[in-house]
Amino acid sequence: MPEKAGVSGTQPGGGIRAVCPFRLVSDEDLPQLLDETVQREAEAGTVLFEDGDPGDGVSTVVEGSVEILKGGRVLGTLGPGATLGEVSLFVDGSVRTATARAATRVRLVTWRAEDVAGRLARHERLATAIVADLAPVLAARLDRRTQDVVALLDAAGTRLPVSELERLRSRMVQ
Repeated sequence: MPEKAGVSGTQPGGGIRAVCPFRLVSDEDLPQLLDETVQREAEAGTVLFEDGDPGDGVSTVVEGSVEILKGGRVLGTLGPGATLGEVSLFVDGSVRTATARAATRVRLVTWRAEDVAGRLARHERLATAIVADLAPVLAARLDRRTQDVVALLDAAGTRLPVSELERLRSRMVQ
């Protein structure tokens, strides 16, 4: 298995605001953003994180592409502008739900998940800008997952007892 990323940790430049979740960050907050982010580079084949690893922040693919794998199977490939790891900002103790591997040479920018509540208190405008930029990403992913679940429930509906199907549907709406 490839090693986990022992990637470079240089600070990103002002171009960071071209990608989600940093597009809404103001000029005044840019120095603080640069203090709170890390730019990493990794060669193709490098495992960036594994299924079950602690979630440590939201990353954006700046250059290259990243494969998302589950059980050794490629679920998808993310390219420039795609975000990954956003759940770690909102769920304490979250873990990675899949493995991410660099499909090509890749450059990522990561905003660390530690002490998000404290950063909201200390740098409200910066943290709010990042969360606001992530909101549409989260909403779109939730919508896709909901549609997937509904399609699965519809397909399974002919094989599941009606009471079980209704229980699953009601839990999905909560």
